[in-house]
Amino acid sequence: MNKFLNKYFILSLFFFVQCHSVKDSVDILQKKATEKTIIRTASNNKNRIITIQFPNKITLQNNSFLDKEILTVDYKYNNIPPNRNLNLGLYVKEKGKLKRVRNNKKKIINSKGSLNFIFYSRHFVDSTKSIQQQFKPYVAKMLAENKDTLHIGTVTEFKKKYAALFEKLTKGDSISIQFLDNGKLGEYVTVPAKW
Repeated sequence: MNKFLNKYFILSLFFFVQCHSVKDSVDILQKKATEKTIIRTASNNKNRIITIQFPNKITLQNNSFLDKEILTVDYKYNNIPPNRNLNLGLYVKEKGKLKRVRNNKKKIINSKGSLNFIFYSRHFVDSTKSIQQQFKPYVAKMLAENKDTLHIGTVTEFKKKYAALFEKLTKGDSISIQFLDNGKLGEYVTVPAKW
């Protein structure tokens, strides 16, 4: 009888683990990144900032006894149409350097393990004079150095200096993870973006 109870317990446990949704078994944690915010000028007008890229860290923690597979990490912008693809920059940190990861390639989160990524969201900046005036010193530096991009400080520093603009660019944004289920597209898990 003891063997029967052991088998029943193991089968029940396996069934219980299988029935947990991805949302229950994978934690999505966000942490402040130390990487720099990147600003870029327009290709046809070097006197105007067109995009700002904010770095963020994300950890996918698998609490399950089974491996989990993901396909993509997407950043959902509240202020632009959902069908517009801004090509999220997804990276892993290796030996202190960022290494780009293909965002549409399968990634495995081992049982009781985690995956750590750094991603860069990309936000379009309004061309109004009041917004562009804030970036005038950066534009002058970029013109003097003949650059079209500039690293200007951490997200925390940017939020302190340009609080209203940061709020406008990121309010209501979210992060969405596309999971795979036996190699096929599975559920999306979406969480609010935290900075």
